[in-house]
Amino acid sequence: MALEWPASLCPSEMTWGIVNNSRAFTSSLSNAQQIVGQPGAYWQCTLTFGLLTRMQERELSAFLGDLDGMFGTFNMPAITRRRANSVGNLTVVAGVAQSRSLQVAGAAPGSQVFAPGDYLTVAGEMFEVVRAVAANAQGQAVVPLNKRIRRTLAAGAAIEYLNPYSEMRMTQDTWAMTVRQVVSSGSYQFREAF
Repeated sequence: MALEWPASLCPSEMTWGIVNNSRAFTSSLSNAQQIVGQPGAYWQCTLTFGLLTRMQERELSAFLGDLDGMFGTFNMPAITRRRANSVGNLTVVAGVAQSRSLQVAGAAPGSQVFAPGDYLTVAGEMFEVVRAVAANAQGQAVVPLNKRIRRTLAAGAAIEYLNPYSEMRMTQDTWAMTVRQVVSSGSYQFREAF
C-alpha cells in the first residue's frame, strides 16, 4: 500500500517530467531515422530540500526510512497542478490499455472540463491533459493524454483532478542528508511505480 507524502514537507525545488519509451533506428547509409514508440512511459522527479529544520529533517528521514529504499511506494502530489474549481464527480467511461485518450462522464453539460497542462489521476496513474477539453450535452468528454494508459481502466473508476498524484518509488536504495549545525538539506530522485 502506497504511503501518503507528508503535507508539511514542501521541497524548495522540484524537477518533474516524463521518460518516454521510444527507440531510434538510424540508417548508416543515409542517416534517415525511423522512430518506434513503445508503451512504458513514466513520471520521474527530483525533490530538493534546501533548508530543513530539525523537525523537518526528522520527518523526512523517517519517511525515507519507511519507504525501505526502492521497495516502498508513496503518492507524490502534483503540488503545482492542484485545482480549486470543481467540474463535477468525474468517472471513467472508457480507458483502454495503450490508448492516449480517456472518455469521462460526470461533468456539467457544455462546461470546460480541462485545460492543457491539467493533471488527473486514475487508479494511481497520473496523466497530463494535452489539449483543452469541453463536455458534451450529456456531460461526457474525450480527454487527450500525454502518455499511453498502462492498464485498461475500470468503467466507473473515480478520477482525481483536484489533487492529482503519482505513485512513486525511490530510484535507488541509498539516500543521504547533509546535516549542519542548525539546518539540513538533501536531494532525492523518484520514478513512477508500476
